[in-house]
Parts: sequence; structure tokens; C-alpha cells
Amino acid sequence: MAAPLWIGSRCAPVFNTFVSSSRHSPACLDLCNRRFFSKKNRPKALIAPVGPLKANVQYPEPVQEGEIKYQEEYPWHEKTSPISQELYYSEEPPPSQGVDIGLPVQRFLGSKKFRQLKRKVNNENRANAELERAARLRTLKVPLEEIKKEWEASFGHEQLKDVATHYNIWKDLFEGAHFHPVVVTNMYFDSDGDHVVPVYRGNVVTPTEASRPPVVEYESDEDTLWTLILTNPDGHLRDNQAEYLHWFVGNIPGSDISKGDTVCEYFPPFPPQGTGYHRFVFILFKQEGPLDYSTEKRPSPCHSLRSRTFRMFEFYRDRQDQLTPAGLNFFQSQWDQSVRETFRNVLKMPEPIFEYDFPKPFIAPQLMIPHRKAIQYLDKYLPKEPVLKKF
Repeated sequence: MAAPLWIGSRCAPVFNTFVSSSRHSPACLDLCNRRFFSKKNRPKALIAPVGPLKANVQYPEPVQEGEIKYQEEYPWHEKTSPISQELYYSEEPPPSQGVDIGLPVQRFLGSKKFRQLKRKVNNENRANAELERAARLRTLKVPLEEIKKEWEASFGHEQLKDVATHYNIWKDLFEGAHFHPVVVTNMYFDSDGDHVVPVYRGNVVTPTEASRPPVVEYESDEDTLWTLILTNPDGHLRDNQAEYLHWFVGNIPGSDISKGDTVCEYFPPFPPQGTGYHRFVFILFKQEGPLDYSTEKRPSPCHSLRSRTFRMFEFYRDRQDQLTPAGLNFFQSQWDQSVRETFRNVLKMPEPIFEYDFPKPFIAPQLMIPHRKAIQYLDKYLPKEPVLKKF
């Protein structure tokens, strides 16, 4: 770090030190021949002290004894958290990162033309007296269904792609490759006769509500073939890179799911206790023609988790010339009481229960004068159990 700058001079004959203007005596003024200025006429130039200047070097902060002990116990942790360490030192992205594997997308107006069109429509609405009167009297009816269809046909697929990016669906299923869900799919679970639970893009559905196969609706030509897959990228109990296949229907003519070939029967969600929310992703593929899924065929009924192990990326990589992803829906689910019954009565296995193993909090040793360190050693005197106040 550069040496500080001073307003003054060195008075060698008298003090042999650097002094300010107020420290000069009348005797030393004659010896050092210094001329003083008033505050108004003081020059703006700054005079550096005589002597060699140190280089502008950033010296490291002094390491405390407690910090050395902490780095010995946790060598991977320096100044960042484990999550940020993993992000900073991650491996190179896979070759499929950023590749568009979906259907061609119709491009719409640019941002400038869209703003001009929006301004034009707003001016027309303000000039419409009947529209203004209906809005003022609160009798204006907004056609929500028409607005939804227009959104789905224009900007819906782009926003759904961004939502899937936020939930890391592309990274976990296709190793970074993505697609625009141009085919709008409407799904809902018929939990009972009176109520249905829709599947949007990330909403929460309990395992009890998703105990039966959902109703899937989408628009397509009758002479087209489709494949529908439901997978869980968060639930595998042994392999973090694998998934569990919950539903697989191939060679679907048009939009009639019941006429398709059931490769793997539907199985309800079973997120184990203590693992938080799991993502359950529906992927709709468009086929180029009839496909043979005999290698992916699962027994019926399939109650073996090993048989339901699935990898979406490998499945699509082997059939990328015959399949094109076109639709996407997903929901989130966490443990409830029905999961325990699924493990015990259907899977015939003990229910796994997970708990997070919190590390012991590190408390730095007490120092006389802590240098830029938080005073945390008082935490060890706090009671381990909450103290209930008695009034």
C-alpha cells in the first residue's frame, strides 16, 4: 500500500523528523526557510514524506489461531461455503449444454416492434369511450380464456423454458440440452369425484392426490404418434445420476392416452421422509413413426425399484432420430402418510427415513483483542436446550 501524503516538510536541523506547520518554532523557521500560507492561499499540491515509498502491495490479514484450527479440520473451506466451492470449481460443461433439441419455434416481433404495438393498442383502448365507461363502472369483463390461448400461442413456450431452467430440469434430465414446450399439455389428477388437482409448472401435489394416473389433454392430429414419460430425477435411493420411472406410454395415436402402448404402468409418488420436495416431470415426445419399446418394457405390475431405474438422457440419446421433445409439465411433492403405506404394502420394504446431520458449530477461541473477527466465543455459554420462561 502506498505511503500516506502529508502537508508539511522535514525539519531536520531541529527535530530530525517530519512535522506539520503548527509544530515549527520561530527558530526552526529560519533554519528550514519554510514559508507558510494561509488557509485561503494554501497550495493544493500534496508533499509526500521524504524517503523510499513502499510498493502498493496487498498484505494478507493476520491469521488467528482459531482460523488455523478451523482450516485444519475443514481444509476444503477457505472463505466460501461448500455450495459456492462446488460452483466455482465445477467441471467443464457437457457437450450437450445449450443445444436446442426441440421442435422449431416461430419467432415473433422483436422488443422494439413489440413496444410500438403495445403503445398502439394502449392508445386505441384509451380512445374507446365504451371501454373506458365499462372499466369505470366495473362492468368490464376480461376474456381470460382468450388471453390464455393467445399467451400459449405467442410467448408461453419461452417462459415455460425459463421456468424449467430455474428448476434445473434441463441439467438433470438432458445434461444441459433444452427445448421449447410448444405443445401445450393440460394435466390434472382426479383425486375424488368432485375435485381435481391440476398440474402446472412446479405446483405442489401431495402423494395422496397423485395416487391415480392423471388425465392428459393436448391438441394434435390423429395421424401423429406420441410418447409420454413421467420421471422423478430426485428420488433414486442409490444412484444420484439415475431416476425412477413412474409412467411410460408410447405410440399414442393423437391425444388418446388410453390407446397407447403402456410400457411401464403408473406408480404414485413416494418421496422418502426427510428428503424435501421432489420434482416429477412429464415429457411429451413426438414420434417420427411407430417405435419398438420392447427393451424398455417393464413387468406388470412393476413393484421393483431396480426395474424402475431410468435415465432420460440415455433413453433420448439412443432414439434422438425418432423422438423430438415437444411438451413439458411438472409438479413437486413431498412425504405424507400415504408414502409409508406405499413402502410397506406395495414395495414390501422398510420405509427409509432421512435426517440431516448438522455439523458441530465452530466457536473460535477467546482472544484478547480480536482483529476484524466476530465475537462468537460467547455462544458456547448459551444453553443447548431452549429455556422456558415461567411467568
